[in-house]
Amino acid sequence: MTTLTTRPASAAAVRAHHLADAPSDLRCPAAGKSRSMHRFPAATYLCRAVAREERAIAQQALEATDRTASRRVGALALTGSAVFAAVLVLLATGRAEAAPGAVVLALLAAAFVLVVVALVVVLRRHEAEHDALAHRVQMYEARLQELRARR
Repeated sequence: MTTLTTRPASAAAVRAHHLADAPSDLRCPAAGKSRSMHRFPAATYLCRAVAREERAIAQQALEATDRTASRRVGALALTGSAVFAAVLVLLATGRAEAAPGAVVLALLAAAFVLVVVALVVVLRRHEAEHDALAHRVQMYEARLQELRARR
């Protein structure tokens, strides 16, 4: 099996068009979404302007995912608190001793377990997404530091 070789873009190509940093640069303008998402995963070959732009995009994505996760966690926490309060009210009034109350108590307990499981799932997914985006921001920051040192 042969090895696949790559050759870095020439300096003339980089100067000619600042978006052509590497052979694998995939910055095709899509229908209206050319600037709204991260397009280049490796910060190794980026020039200063593109690294700044990509770092800003990655930081915006990180902030957006943090806001989304905090809203989801808040909604689940509020739901869990409401279910827990309903269980406490049911137990405090003594209605859980009758047959219909026991069924309602079991349903509320199951709902509380589902809320806790959903909370764990949301937190785990957010942790993975946050770590990936934070790493991406750090890659661009490291590339910018490297380019500043070359000045």
